[in-house]
Amino acid sequence: MRGTYTPQLIAVVDDEAALRQAIRSLLRSAGFNAQCFASAAELLRADSVKRAACLILDVHLPGMSGLELQQLLVAQGARIPVIFITGQDDANGSLQARALQAGAVAFLRKPFLEEDLLHALKQVLPTSTE
Repeated sequence: MRGTYTPQLIAVVDDEAALRQAIRSLLRSAGFNAQCFASAAELLRADSVKRAACLILDVHLPGMSGLELQQLLVAQGARIPVIFITGQDDANGSLQARALQAGAVAFLRKPFLEEDLLHALKQVLPTSTE
């Protein structure tokens, strides 16, 4: 008997509602299940971290930043791939370096190409056709 495929959960944390909606639509069209949050605290309250196959985090969030959330999860032993997105100027690359050193799989600057986000996801997650 063949099992039913359940799309992998991607948790998106960004304080821009329009961007959250756009990413959710993109991910769903690519065969992923997306759940969106406006802050790190909202994500943690929803307990979605335990079910998420990957996190897409804005660097700058109200309250706890995306980098602080990543550090917290690493300290707790969570091994969830993280893709950072940011609109902040990182001319010297220090934010990107910190994120990647802490284990992020990608660091994308807004506005980013849809293909770049999907490529980063496909590097760490199997798709529904695999």
